Amino acid sequence: MTLQKSIIATAITLSAFNAYSASFQLNETSASGLGRAFAGDAVIADDAAVLARNPAAMALFDKKSLSLSATYIDPGVKVEGISAPDILSAAYDVNELDQDGVVPSAIIPAAYFINPVNDTFAYGLAINSNYGLKSEYEKDYAAGSIGGKTDLKTINANISGSYRVNEQLSLGLGLNVVYGEAELIRHAGKVLENGITIPSVGLVFPPVPTSTEVVNMSGDDFGYGWNVGAVYEINSDHRIGLSYRSKVELAFEGDFTGLGTPTEDGSLTIDMPSIAEFSGFHQLTTQWAAHYSVMFTQWSSFEKLEAYAGNELAFEKQENFEDTYRFALGATYNLNQEVTLRMGVAFDQSAAVDHRSISIPDSDRLWYSAGATYQLNDTDSVDFGISYVNGDNVVVTEEDALLAALPDALSPFVGNKDWGFSSEGNALLLAVQYNKSF
Repeated sequence: MTLQKSIIATAITLSAFNAYSASFQLNETSASGLGRAFAGDAVIADDAAVLARNPAAMALFDKKSLSLSATYIDPGVKVEGISAPDILSAAYDVNELDQDGVVPSAIIPAAYFINPVNDTFAYGLAINSNYGLKSEYEKDYAAGSIGGKTDLKTINANISGSYRVNEQLSLGLGLNVVYGEAELIRHAGKVLENGITIPSVGLVFPPVPTSTEVVNMSGDDFGYGWNVGAVYEINSDHRIGLSYRSKVELAFEGDFTGLGTPTEDGSLTIDMPSIAEFSGFHQLTTQWAAHYSVMFTQWSSFEKLEAYAGNELAFEKQENFEDTYRFALGATYNLNQEVTLRMGVAFDQSAAVDHRSISIPDSDRLWYSAGATYQLNDTDSVDFGISYVNGDNVVVTEEDALLAALPDALSPFVGNKDWGFSSEGNALLLAVQYNKSF
């Protein structure tokens, strides 16, 4: 394999793999759910958006229901430089690595429809996103081979059905079709800006300009999965729900080009992990209700990453992502017939404990949420939700992909190949939703 292809394979692996973390997962499925930090979302069923969490909850509806929502995310991800590879001068100012706004703002739409056919059966349709990410650094960023642009978009279309077994137990089943688009762009950065010179030999690796693209890969794919759920109604004021969503494999196929190479067919397979969620809802008084959720995401099922250049396996690596839990607790207060208030808190674990990356600087997060529903009339209502997500400050150490791809014989002259960063990721989330029953 040529050096150029090795650079491409290494850069693809480091960027795409390390981006695969808990922040890859999107919880923003509705405005009503956002207002309670999604506590109890697999069983509350106050609007059609419950279909994103548990198909069995459709059995709780006695009218057709439609929900349309949009969530605006304003991330506050900041990266600060700590250290640079030895090939750069000891006098290199690591403050040049500082960058705000690493993750741009985004809007996540969703639509849900539930139709109760009779007292026993119901079906529903949902369109939303469960996974997505984007981070972008300047073309002349010093650590260009691990920064650059990382962009993943997914759309999940789901058709589900529910069956009421008896007055207490309801079951649900759904099928998912997921479409994903991915784009990875990496630049050379400053590490080879002056080439590599060995005193006894002279120039052994030519200079590479900072903004040179060493990787440009894009692709898309369809994936398929399923989800199941159950709801148990203890009585009219208390119920619990359990749901499971299978993993979905996306084998992105498209084109990639790199440093000194022609356009080739490229492919990269990523598994969207399975998710299990348990929720409870308890109407304590005529005005107050409490609800909670525990979500388990099986990130450990991602055993390895394989990148192909043409028909040739360019890279294969075993890794050790950790399973994660998300805990949420919320409350609902019925102020009057028109207004319902919500609040919630949540703790969201990071999966990338040993493999954080500046492309997606992941960390544990705390959610603080509030929201409200305003009943417009007997059939129409609007929801509003707001959340502040506070991420931990973490230290990220990453090997420069371009230096990692150099021949081993040059390692003694290159020295340390790692970049060091500190990162903090906070976010403000705003959502609005329209609901109609008929």
